Amino acid sequence: MALKGQAALPAVLLISGIITEIAIAGTLVAFVLSSSGWGERLSAQALAAAKSGVEDAFMRITIDKTFSSPSGYSFSVGSRTVQVVVNKDPSGYPVGSDQIISTGTALTRQRKLEAIIIVDSNTGKVNLKSTREIQ
Repeated sequence: MALKGQAALPAVLLISGIITEIAIAGTLVAFVLSSSGWGERLSAQALAAAKSGVEDAFMRITIDKTFSSPSGYSFSVGSRTVQVVVNKDPSGYPVGSDQIISTGTALTRQRKLEAIIIVDSNTGKVNLKSTREIQ
């Protein structure tokens, strides 16, 4: 009888160890999946904040055709922050162009957009030429 009890103990320990490892692995997988979803949400919020920065600068340029902010300005959108830089006549672009660089931040995530605005010197009409995400 003593041999049966002694032989069962290692089997019980082995099975318990396997069950514990499966539980730990499952918990780790659940944590990673929830964290990646959270990161995607923060990234989307940072992009939305950057888009609002482009729209804000576009509005300021539409109101004041000479608006420029090479040192940048910032504002908040909810709990997210936006940093916007507006450069007049940047090199590599046609004369009358404005470059908007907007960086949206949501906790640890940042997204940056560059928009090129063309201001017609004759009519004062402001057109959005392009928007792209930059690093």
